[in-house]
Amino acid sequence: EHKNCLTFWNSFFAVPRYMVLLTAIEAGAPPSLGRMMEGKEERSPLCSDQDIDNEGQPRNLPRLVGELPSDRTARRRALESRLRIAHAKVASIIERPMIHGRCAIVGLLVLALIRTAAVLQGNVPGYSVYAMHFLTTSSDVICVVCSLPLFAFGTRGACVQKGCLGPMLTLVFAMSLVDYSAFCAYMLVATPRPLAPGSRSMLDVLEAMVGVWEWALLASVALQTALCASSWRVYRALRMAGLYAPEKPSDVARDRQKDISFLEIVCEAEDIESLEQMELNCCEAPPSEEVTITSASSGITN
Repeated sequence: EHKNCLTFWNSFFAVPRYMVLLTAIEAGAPPSLGRMMEGKEERSPLCSDQDIDNEGQPRNLPRLVGELPSDRTARRRALESRLRIAHAKVASIIERPMIHGRCAIVGLLVLALIRTAAVLQGNVPGYSVYAMHFLTTSSDVICVVCSLPLFAFGTRGACVQKGCLGPMLTLVFAMSLVDYSAFCAYMLVATPRPLAPGSRSMLDVLEAMVGVWEWALLASVALQTALCASSWRVYRALRMAGLYAPEKPSDVARDRQKDISFLEIVCEAEDIESLEQMELNCCEAPPSEEVTITSASSGITN
């Protein structure tokens, strides 16, 4: 055992000693180091030069603790698998809403062509209802431009990946409200056009009461409602699957247990959670506070 201990200490101190000697030779050895090189230095009681020569080169000590393997690759593969499953699940849910939204966009484009043809033929709405038709036409154009990236490229497009689906839904809903407002104002203000002299057929009467612009306004309201409903269904499906605006990074591609509130059309998810928390705090008020409020109100009454 003493020999093994001596061997260990010899191998441990061998490298520093020879390194000191080499450094002294290169830098110009001082007298003390010169004496060490001549063999006159104090020797360690634990080892000798003969023992060091017999031991040979020192060996590296084994590492007691190794590096833990990284699990980044495994986590990335698990995330990719969850994303693939979530996209496949959402694709089956939003298949019909995507078709309805695309049909609504095509209908709004056809409606724009009909209005353009009516203007080219000289059929322009009257001065009293011109602003209403201008509003509904502008809202149609804005809805088509904003919702086209979603329904053209799907849920893997830039509209969803860059977080633009929520603002797009809010904008489509706002344009739908503008369209509804224009339709209600038209119903209050518009009057039938006068008939041409000698025209008493049913078709002339219907055209005088409801013309191409009136039908365009009615069709615009219906198509924008369908587009808004389709956008909401797509948004809700993505939110429930954790593919859009997750609560935290660990919720990506994980099913959401809580349902999505309709208020997210006009509000952020954080604002809705704050309102819900405030409502819970108000409902969970302690009975002592209720008694105090009741007594205070009765004192004011007296």
